[in-house]
Amino acid sequence: MHFKRILSFLFLAPLSLSQLHASEEMSQRIISGTKSDSDSWPFMVALVSKNRDVYNGQFCGASFIGERYILTAAHCVEGKEGQDLDAVIGISDLVQVDAVQHRYSVKEVYVHEGYVDVSTGNDIAILELENDVNYTAVNLADQYLRNNLSAGELLTVMGWGDQDPSRDYTQFKSELYQVTVPLVEQSLCPNIIRSEDNAFCAGFVSGGYDSCQGDSGGPIVVASAGGFEQLGIVSWGEGCAEAGNYGVYANVSHFTDWIAGKTQGLSFHQLEFVGAKTAGLYTHTFSIRNTTGQSIHTSGAVINGSSGVITANSCAELRSNESCAVTILYTVGTLDFEKVSVSLSTDHPQISSVALALSYIGTEVAGVSVSNVVRIANTNVYSSPNAWIGNSNTLQSPLLNDNEFAQMTISGLAVGSLSFDMNVSTEKNYDYLNVYTNGSLYTRFSGIESRSVGINLPRHSNTVVLEYKKDRGVAHGGDRVIISNLTHSVTGQSVRPDGNAVERSSSGSGGAINWVYLLPLGLLTLVRRRFI
Repeated sequence: MHFKRILSFLFLAPLSLSQLHASEEMSQRIISGTKSDSDSWPFMVALVSKNRDVYNGQFCGASFIGERYILTAAHCVEGKEGQDLDAVIGISDLVQVDAVQHRYSVKEVYVHEGYVDVSTGNDIAILELENDVNYTAVNLADQYLRNNLSAGELLTVMGWGDQDPSRDYTQFKSELYQVTVPLVEQSLCPNIIRSEDNAFCAGFVSGGYDSCQGDSGGPIVVASAGGFEQLGIVSWGEGCAEAGNYGVYANVSHFTDWIAGKTQGLSFHQLEFVGAKTAGLYTHTFSIRNTTGQSIHTSGAVINGSSGVITANSCAELRSNESCAVTILYTVGTLDFEKVSVSLSTDHPQISSVALALSYIGTEVAGVSVSNVVRIANTNVYSSPNAWIGNSNTLQSPLLNDNEFAQMTISGLAVGSLSFDMNVSTEKNYDYLNVYTNGSLYTRFSGIESRSVGINLPRHSNTVVLEYKKDRGVAHGGDRVIISNLTHSVTGQSVRPDGNAVERSSSGSGGAINWVYLLPLGLLTLVRRRFI
């Protein structure tokens, strides 16, 4: 269930739609495993995109660790907010009739503050549900257990990921599968983790048995006197079950203190995307709720990022079962993606600090030619200074110089999906069409590509950014991107820019992107999750 590695700077080689399961994010699944008994892993969690059915919306695994908390991989939820996700707990078949009764809304997402990408470690995150739930929690391994395990110790990993080890095809089933793999001597792991304690490897040198895409975030466990304890979290791997390439897992025991801090009961939005902003001054209020059972004092509030100041702070003393707020005034000047963050120190013994952040895209109101192409009801259209060129039913990227970009932003898109046809003719691996949803990278294209794209819109109000970015001055092909047939699908029907309703196809029902991309940057890092 290792996710095929994807580094932050995605270089993309798309697979065809027929290679993916139900237009979902590509996920890897258990290789050479066996179907789990329905009651074997009651703590197992399927992460599902909001407003998708369980089977088609599942993109990562996770584990229930008690009360209202879920443990998963950072790369599964990086850039996402609680409103994007649901957690389905304690089922083994994603299409079982009572699956919806096990489905819960995610309230908050807490990604490890040191996470950059899977290759550098810290690939761990905590999800907070709206309320406590009553399921069997997994026991987490401590440092003593981890340090006393010998190479060759048998571990079990489970998930709903890809069951085909080929890099060219995928095979997904609705049932939970498991596979047994041995713990690997740390010195045999990839160079990037040999000297680190935050990850470990498991698998056979000859390959054949492994986790794969779609298994990311799920648990790998070891048998103990009390049953099983979670030793790690599915993180990444070079291919799936390939000889000489082991699966890499986040080492849970390394993060004991971090997990404890995030599950004490302090609840807040770690990251909020606030959409498109034109140049000017804005205010934003962060809220923190204390359910730890004791009063918490904070100090040293500091603002970082775009120029701004803290204008109000009621968090000096945060009593139990009460909320406080920090209000900031910040300036939008840069016309690109930006972030503003606030940090506070606390006197809680297990919560040394709280980090809150907002992100936005600075932009300008789009010209009439671009707005006329979009024409989606109740939305606003914005553009960067290097504006796209609108013509009838198409958008074309402008002529760009080295290291320039052109952005077109649509905000206010209702829950559903956005689809379009795209034709990319650029210098491969240097010039890109980047697609962002709600502030995070959804997919990207480079080289010579012509295909239809579908984007899942999980929120009540979504923001999509189409960005053509040119890194090198060398022209290739037409050195341009053309977008046409923008169609917004919501509540069972699609509305084209001409205002006419069309019947929704099965592939237009929302959800995932239709391709998976691999990044050849020396060491190819393939994360084991689906893309949605």
